[in-house]
Amino acid sequence: HKTTMTDEVFPDSVKDFVFDLHDASRRSFIASEEQALYSGTFRETTAKYFPNVAWPSPAAISSECGGDELFLALYNELTLRHLQSVKRPNVNDRIEGWHAYRELFDLLLKEAPEDGAEVKSANLYLIPEWCFDILHEFLYQFQGFCQFRTTTYCAAAKTADEPEKRSANVSDALELLGQNRDAWAVETVLFYLHRLVAVGTQKNASATYRYLAYFSSVTLSRLECLLGDYKASIDALD
Repeated sequence: HKTTMTDEVFPDSVKDFVFDLHDASRRSFIASEEQALYSGTFRETTAKYFPNVAWPSPAAISSECGGDELFLALYNELTLRHLQSVKRPNVNDRIEGWHAYRELFDLLLKEAPEDGAEVKSANLYLIPEWCFDILHEFLYQFQGFCQFRTTTYCAAAKTADEPEKRSANVSDALELLGQNRDAWAVETVLFYLHRLVAVGTQKNASATYRYLAYFSSVTLSRLECLLGDYKASIDALD
């Protein structure tokens, strides 16, 4: 998220939305309320205040959720997903998306109970639609990054003997890709999907982690198809 006026001044309805979504996902766990907020209020608020711009940064709304790290990572993914849907993402946006997913998945895995551990109560509830959207967008952004990287390298190859003739956009993209060689690495993408499946299929997994496991399995199957391993694609659904 870039710093904008929305980081300094934003309507009370935005604060109320963040507070209510945090309450629904971290305390009350009322599915109908979370559904209304996620599928209705977020879209309505976006259309009214942020149709083509970024939502306030996580830091700007942190006080509305008590600085809850996991919720802030969920909020970051949700609002970055919106932003990438209304603008053509550049290399910075694509790398920022990678870091947002790594942070989110690391926190989700950190909060997941260990296999066999006694769980008295859940600490997170996400409706199935929200879980699906996270995993669906994760693979979509992976594909987009791979296509962007290939296009950039092909454009650079055309001027390999005369690099001074490259456009500024291609030169900048090459530099940033070189500085972030681990961005959207397929091994890491596979790692997160397999880990989400593993923690979500434990006997003590909550509903949210089960949803994430289901959709991670589907995403794994789709990814293996893209990689040309069709047996692994079928195995991912077992």
